[in-house]
Amino acid sequence: MGEVYLARDRDLPRSVALKLLAAGKADDAEVRARFLREADTAARLSHPNIVAVYARGDDEHRLWMAMQYVEGTDVSAVLRDGPIRPDHAVRILGETARALDHAHRAGVLHRDVKPANILLAWGPEQRVYLADFGIAKAVDHTSALTRTGEMYASFQYAAPEQFELRGDIDHRADVYALGCTLFHMLTARLPYPGETTAQLVAAHLAAEIPRPSRIDPTVPAAFDQVIQRALAKNRDERFGSCGELAAAAAQALTAATGTGGPWSPGGGPACPISGPLHPVASPARPDLDLGRFTGATTKPSIPIQPGPSGAPPGRPLRYPGVTGDAPRPVDLASSEPAPATAARSARGGRKALIAAFVAALVVAGGLGLGFGTGAIHFGSRPSSLAAPPVAASSDTTAPPGDASQDAATKAACAYGVLMNTYDYGNGDAWQTKVEDGATGAWKSQAQTLIPTIRPLLELGTHTRSTGGKCTVTSGGGTHYELSGVFDLVDTVNGKDANQRTQTIPLGMDYVDGRWLCGKLAIPGLTG
Repeated sequence: MGEVYLARDRDLPRSVALKLLAAGKADDAEVRARFLREADTAARLSHPNIVAVYARGDDEHRLWMAMQYVEGTDVSAVLRDGPIRPDHAVRILGETARALDHAHRAGVLHRDVKPANILLAWGPEQRVYLADFGIAKAVDHTSALTRTGEMYASFQYAAPEQFELRGDIDHRADVYALGCTLFHMLTARLPYPGETTAQLVAAHLAAEIPRPSRIDPTVPAAFDQVIQRALAKNRDERFGSCGELAAAAAQALTAATGTGGPWSPGGGPACPISGPLHPVASPARPDLDLGRFTGATTKPSIPIQPGPSGAPPGRPLRYPGVTGDAPRPVDLASSEPAPATAARSARGGRKALIAAFVAALVVAGGLGLGFGTGAIHFGSRPSSLAAPPVAASSDTTAPPGDASQDAATKAACAYGVLMNTYDYGNGDAWQTKVEDGATGAWKSQAQTLIPTIRPLLELGTHTRSTGGKCTVTSGGGTHYELSGVFDLVDTVNGKDANQRTQTIPLGMDYVDGRWLCGKLAIPGLTG
């Protein structure tokens, strides 16, 4: 999304990391919103373990932000050379937990905790920094900024409820991601190394939680229980905060060493933040006037030369659990609260959700994938838009040349029927129909999204629509906004396993004598 340069502050004697929005994204409203949110969110989170943001601006329609320059590396770079010693992993975990708990108390969810976003500074302090709040959500955000058709959170570290696309994601998703990061640090392996996206999603939702000591016998077995709780499928069974996770990890280290001192067996680097880094390709110097921040060079913010070796790593952090009440972070993305989702306790129910994710992930991109024909009915509307119910027909298009509201409604619901009727026998034909009935932003998104989603449909569980209602909410002339509520049934091994409803806002545009779908979205997820 951006390019990072090393620059100097004209007003103050310091270097800064200057992040520029990629030139190709300058006109992308959603990417611009994400960039601005990263700056604004990080700027209000003043904490010694969070990368500070000093300023942001816009030069010739290209956004930029000046950030704290961290001279060092990141955890993902260290892991390329193997696992990190448990004592150092616990320290890194503890400082990252401090940053996350601070953000959570401020009502902010990070949502993309992973080794690449944990920076390690050179020098005697060897401080740990949490970076990249680009996809964070705050309680005071009332509009969705997640890009349609993309899940920004890294699949390797995402909590099961993020794949379910629940509307009530909370701080325990960050706890899960931090647990995945701990597992990765201890073993240099991902907890669920799926070869395909579908395998990875299925593993997070239903696979047995891995034990680090089985991957690497040099990892103390006491960490197994820490990982088991941190990566619990049911978020109610996880640690209540990142601090609690860090405290449990410190206790596991103490149990393994007997004293809580540094872990001695080999297998990891002597100091996790020393040693050479892999070169990072850097772009050409930008020709921009950024006010007080000048001298942007081709040097990236993370230096490619090694830092000092042999510096004392510091004692393992014993991070206390967070006490006291704090505002619960809520992943709000719409002005209306999302309905609460009942907890799912049985493993069988979790397996059923693997297929539900297939539909839900598509829904996150604006698709309401159900798999079956189903009847669509048009519900009641506000008095100013009142119209009698119309029975859905098998025809997937409205009569050409009819620009009326009824024609727009009929076309919207016909398109909803299509989106809820995936053709397992001929997916290419279905995709062609979807794209033919789309226009504008949604057509571009569908062309990118659908080829990515189709492989996930092979997970084994089908979903069909048994009915629904479409309601005009606003608009007139050549554009109408509608809300479709669809009844969906998930089928596992030929048996109906779960019934649910899905609300899908649609936008219809009259183009060249036809009503085409220009928007499909889920409130709280895609705007």
